Amino acid sequence: MGKEKKKIELHLEELKTYGNVFDVSERKVLIGEMLGALRRASGLTQSEIANYIGIKPVTYSAYENGTREAPAEIIVRLSILFGVATDVILQTKRISKANFDAQKQIDVMNNQLAELREMITDRENEINPQFAEMIQAMTDAFSKMGEQLTEYNNNKT
Repeated sequence: MGKEKKKIELHLEELKTYGNVFDVSERKVLIGEMLGALRRASGLTQSEIANYIGIKPVTYSAYENGTREAPAEIIVRLSILFGVATDVILQTKRISKANFDAQKQIDVMNNQLAELREMITDRENEINPQFAEMIQAMTDAFSKMGEQLTEYNNNKT
């Protein structure tokens, strides 16, 4: 009796889902964004990261900017350096472009909200008096308009 080789189970549905959402250039951008986030969280510069993993800073920069694909060996080195699984860097679980696009929209809205907060509040995070006056004037105008519409409707009947 010979030993039978056990076949590796293929995950074709997961592969299909993964492959049909982001193309290669989009994946490079996602990986680059993750590398940038990990680097910033570590408090290091691109040059320092490049030095640690034994590559030129311009090469690392291309990986982080998503213009070049990092080879497997570099992904492994970065994984060890940052103390994260390669899956985290490669973003293999990020298979929904809708979520990716939605996150971009959420980021834009958060930036807009931050800008609005700066416009309507002062340094102590209290409502800017000029903004408060503007809101009061708008409220008064809407109230007056509501009264005029009520009066118009009452006269019409």
